[in-house]
Amino acid sequence: MRVPFRKFIDEHPNEILVLDGGQGTELENRGVNINSPLWSTISFVNDKFWDENIENTERKCIREMFNDFKDAGANVFSTLTYQTSFSSVSENTDIKSLQEYHELLRKITGFCRRCISDDDYLLGCIGAYAASIGAEYDGNYGLFAGKIDYLKYFKPQLDEFNNDMNIDIIGFETIPNKHELEAILSWDEDIINRPFFIALSLSDKNGLRDGTSFEEMGRLFAKYKGRNKNLVYVGGNCISYAYSIDNIRKLHDIVPHLNLIAYPNSGEIYDQKSKQWSSTSAIKISWEEVVNEYADAGVKIIGGCCRTTPDDIKQIKKAVDAL
Repeated sequence: MRVPFRKFIDEHPNEILVLDGGQGTELENRGVNINSPLWSTISFVNDKFWDENIENTERKCIREMFNDFKDAGANVFSTLTYQTSFSSVSENTDIKSLQEYHELLRKITGFCRRCISDDDYLLGCIGAYAASIGAEYDGNYGLFAGKIDYLKYFKPQLDEFNNDMNIDIIGFETIPNKHELEAILSWDEDIINRPFFIALSLSDKNGLRDGTSFEEMGRLFAKYKGRNKNLVYVGGNCISYAYSIDNIRKLHDIVPHLNLIAYPNSGEIYDQKSKQWSSTSAIKISWEEVVNEYADAGVKIIGGCCRTTPDDIKQIKKAVDAL
């Protein structure tokens, strides 16, 4: 049986956990159609998914995916809830009330928990506001990004995860915009009462996708330092594999008081217009090299994002064990 996440961090300050890989793209590889505004959550809104008396290919694929990531060495697993905000669900399904929405989330987290074990940690995945408007890669939230009510957007999902005993840690993922980052940093324990992290969507050059520099981010983290004791990690996800080491080092420089989390993409490039992935000519480096560099920079959770597979996680686990 796992110990509470906060206790684990306090008692094992030097241990590195291994996160699973790119769930959505891995399900695509296994034949699951996730072409939906809800992305990898889409399978769960079908009533037939929940009927164990009916054979369901998607249910089988999801269970096998979790099992393969577990066999590869992962001990932290994400819920399939990245694009599962109340606004996205209510706009794209027959679920319209908060009660129905919370019931759906509980069913999803319960299913994900049963796919792993009581010894593993389950990460309550919350996608950025960008996920609802397709802006993860540019952070363009429009002219009034500073006036968006981010708490109103996140609150239905956040409230459920705050009270779900299946969830060990909450992750705000792929945050590309400084206004959104500042909003999350400003929330105290009354709003987020579980251990949580913020994973940023970083450009290949210098800072957030919206153009915010590391220096400016550093000022934001300093401004809200200590606001919420439950903030246990900051890091990057859905970031370029080739440039992630430099980005993580720069993050360490601006938040030396926080542990880091890193789960980059496979190294392929995503085209938002064609919605296709393509290989890149960027210099190839091994997971062993990446893990060693991450560890030197203070990274305590390492995994993969889009297009990373159980084989990638196996390589990460091997490299972590060799440290």
